[in-house]
Amino acid sequence: MIVEKKHVENFTVLYVEGLIKLGESAEFFSSALENVLKNESSNVIVDFTKIDYIDSTGIGELVGYLGKFTTQNRKLILVNPSERIQKLLRLAKLDSVFKIYHTEEEAIGAESGKTSSRAG
Repeated sequence: MIVEKKHVENFTVLYVEGLIKLGESAEFFSSALENVLKNESSNVIVDFTKIDYIDSTGIGELVGYLGKFTTQNRKLILVNPSERIQKLLRLAKLDSVFKIYHTEEEAIGAESGKTSSRAG
């Protein structure tokens, strides 16, 4: 698993590549989110463009961190999840819990108050 980070406006964007599943990859993903949670004050966008697979452990990490970010009045936003991951989120009724956008630009625009088009 690879995680790259960049800052755009009031957002930290995490570009995640590979699989998020039980074991090292979920732990690595969790530590990347934890690092942003503890060391930065920005909202977070997780770019799912290069995520091949996410299992229930990965979904659990996302839900757990959504709660932690929300407690700090920060946002955890998902961008460009594959159709399979979108179906999984819908099945678990998490598509109404997470803010999900097609592109990073849409997410930043909408969450900065510039536009309002969501994926789905």
